[in-house]
Amino acid sequence: MKSRRTWFWIRIVIVWAVSTTFCTAQQIQFTSFKATNESTDSTYTLSKPISLNYKETHIIIGFIDRRDSVRARYAYRLVGFDNRWHENGTLRYVNYINLFGGDYELQVRNLNFPNNVASLKFHLDEAFWQRPWFVPMLVAYGLLVAGLIFYLIRTYQLRSKIRLQQIRNEIAADLHDDVGTALSSITFLGEMAKSRFEKRPEDIRPILERIMNESREMMQTMRGVVWVINPQNDNVVDFFDKVKAFAEAVLSSRKVSLTFRVVGSTNQPMGLEAQRNLFLIFKEAVVNIAKHAEATETTIQINLEKTHLWVQIQDNGKGFDALTSTDGNGLRNLKNRAVQIGGDLDVQSQPGVGTTVNMVIPIA
Repeated sequence: MKSRRTWFWIRIVIVWAVSTTFCTAQQIQFTSFKATNESTDSTYTLSKPISLNYKETHIIIGFIDRRDSVRARYAYRLVGFDNRWHENGTLRYVNYINLFGGDYELQVRNLNFPNNVASLKFHLDEAFWQRPWFVPMLVAYGLLVAGLIFYLIRTYQLRSKIRLQQIRNEIAADLHDDVGTALSSITFLGEMAKSRFEKRPEDIRPILERIMNESREMMQTMRGVVWVINPQNDNVVDFFDKVKAFAEAVLSSRKVSLTFRVVGSTNQPMGLEAQRNLFLIFKEAVVNIAKHAEATETTIQINLEKTHLWVQIQDNGKGFDALTSTDGNGLRNLKNRAVQIGGDLDVQSQPGVGTTVNMVIPIA
């Protein structure tokens, strides 16, 4: 009988010891919660709900099992991030970096008593780029930017085509005026020669010479304009080779010697509008020398630089008073053409001294 009672009390003691031991394992407590961003650290009270802003993506959480603090070996998992358990040994804290926004629950257990789990919930605000609408908005924004770029390119192309058509129309108008003027002059001279053929045939020779000169000048002008509008002829050096050929053809017919110098070199292309206006400036200046200046010598000097070209057209003709000249429209036309291509033109002349045209034109 005594033996039975003894075993009964032994069993009661064993049950009490085991139950007491398991109860002590339920004392895991969270001791600290710290969050940090790039510049500041924050400590949160565990007795209140924890809500972090989207910048606080680095957290450190401390914990301890006070009734098994010596032998405790810990494991943890962060629900919402990774559902696997990770052993932490005797370390009493966990560290997470670069968390995304969302709701999390940290669960910790003592591996000596794996069935007892302590948990701590917290919320991390989502950054705007983590929200569901951000990716669709980003795609929409990209499509908008792509559409805007496409629109600007198409608009630029359309404006270029319109401007090219305007230049063509202006070239056609210039040719019409030049050809019309030349043909009118040739017709007038022909009528004059016809009227004098019977009465004064000796007067016909100078009239025929003028007709030939007008025809040559018109042919050179036509060739120059056709050369300019050729898309293959957009090089600065080639352009001035053509200007030289034009000036030599026009001035030689009036027995005016030409010195043509090009200083420097550049492979910079020259647009159609710049070529057109610059050629017409040279054409008007050279034709004026041939017809009106009564010069014997003409010098044209071109200084080529990377971004600009400098032009000087000088003759030793009779000159004129630039302030009282009746050819003010001609001078204004020269200056206006230079302004249209972003340049500047100045005419200096005095009676009996000759005329100098100075011009600077951007080419870049």
